Amino acid sequence: MNEEEPPRPKGIDANTKAPQIDTVDIYENQINLSELLKDYEGVLIDFFRGNW
Repeated sequence: MNEEEPPRPKGIDANTKAPQIDTVDIYENQINLSELLKDYEGVLIDFFRGNW
């Protein structure tokens, strides 16, 4: 049986200004992009999707 993966969305281009992010991580810690950028010069956002 040959199951093809559905097409993935393109995403955003490198160096595109990220939208405001206000959420919690897997440990229930608050994450706010504006607050992170007060302490760091940049933030890497990695959205990982497992393939199961």
